[in-house]
Amino acid sequence: MRSIALIPARLESTRLSRKLLRELNGIPLIVRTAQNIIDFKIFDEVHVITDSIDIKNILDNYSISNFLSEKDHQTGTDRVAEYANNFDCDIIINVQGDEPFIKKQNLQIILSEFENDHNKIIDVISLKKRIDKQIDVDNHNNVKVVTDANDFANFFSRSPIPHNRSNSFNQYYKHIGIYAFRKKALMEFPKMFISEIEKAEKIEALRFIYNDKKIKLLEIHNKIISIDTEEDFIEAEKFIHD
Repeated sequence: MRSIALIPARLESTRLSRKLLRELNGIPLIVRTAQNIIDFKIFDEVHVITDSIDIKNILDNYSISNFLSEKDHQTGTDRVAEYANNFDCDIIINVQGDEPFIKKQNLQIILSEFENDHNKIIDVISLKKRIDKQIDVDNHNNVKVVTDANDFANFFSRSPIPHNRSNSFNQYYKHIGIYAFRKKALMEFPKMFISEIEKAEKIEALRFIYNDKKIKLLEIHNKIISIDTEEDFIEAEKFIHD
């Protein structure tokens, strides 16, 4: 099974401007993320897909393979899908450019799950992590996910799901921004119908669910820092020095 990693890298961000070029302990965030994935040595290829000549120039300085998007895209999945057909592979893993602390084992369990899916039931695999604090449950920057008995996604939302009407529920899960696709599913993504639900939530994973694709969520337990806000960036700097 041949697998590659593609890292979408959009320059502008609504919550933290030009964050991928911000230096985290002296190294640009996008470089930290890409180099981390490269160092794992578990993928046949690793490339960054960017919409920015500034990001491209930084990556070239660090000799990190990259492609400059020829189109404007609404989501990171659309961005990596633009180049999906360029590669001879079975699995494409999309690691967000603002995820510099992903662990090797987090990606290895994804590859193993695909290896064991002999009937090719799974279209997409992603990750989830249990949320321990109510403030994180209520934070709309954290995408929450609920799954069925076989760990396939039922729904994603920025709101707390399910609604805790009984006041006894405490099993909320945060969706971690990594997607691993069978190449066929990724190639189909830009052609899929975009529902009003996806537009309302601004969560691209909902497009797969709406179009009857199977997304499996694997639970991880290690600390993950996704950098979406200034507070996240400060936490990331502390994490590096701890």
